Amino acid sequence: LGTLDLTGVHSLTDDLFTNVCSSFPLLRRLSVKNCRKLTGDGIASLIKLKELQSIDVGGCFNVHPNNIVDLVKRHPATKNQKLTEIYASGLGWTDMSLEELADATSTHLRGLGIGFSQYVSGPGLILALAKLEENLDRLAIPFCHTDDEVMSVLGKKLTNLAALDIRGCGNISSLTGFMTGRTTSGYEYGHLFVLARYSGISNHSLKETKKVFPEDLLTCVGVGGG
Repeated sequence: LGTLDLTGVHSLTDDLFTNVCSSFPLLRRLSVKNCRKLTGDGIASLIKLKELQSIDVGGCFNVHPNNIVDLVKRHPATKNQKLTEIYASGLGWTDMSLEELADATSTHLRGLGIGFSQYVSGPGLILALAKLEENLDRLAIPFCHTDDEVMSVLGKKLTNLAALDIRGCGNISSLTGFMTGRTTSGYEYGHLFVLARYSGISNHSLKETKKVFPEDLLTCVGVGGG
């Protein structure tokens, strides 16, 4: 078994999860999103999955960022650069814990989700994500405290991004700054797909951005709260 989706299994305890990890040691992709009985003790069992490539622990509110950072630092899939996707929204990330995660995965992380992180500042987000700029192509920061200025800086750094989730980021009113930074960075860039529902981007704002950056460079859905 290479892929297992346990999303929303509210009866999944640490003991049961430990047994799962022992029973399927070749798992590469695993979601325990919203499995709210799991704690750091259960997450530590992921160390057994030596082939792990992708993990989603979003919404496991009894798991803390330091549990994820400690796991990632020790995991064999980090050492051999196989663990390329970490989705861990809603865990209470801070500037410090996010930077630690970035330091541990800077050579290989391609997908990152840290939504609902009210303690991560704009400068902290820039500092951490700049360490991931070489490989990161999927980023989810829904309902985080960021704005147009921060996005303009990130546009210059995250030129490899292919998918960006900024849902609920009400202080982001335009994608023009991000796209301008992206296209003037001096690095190669491709098409960007953006989820922007409940952000501050309006239909008018998007229309103005697309006057400069056409569909082959940018697709944005969910503007205007819809």
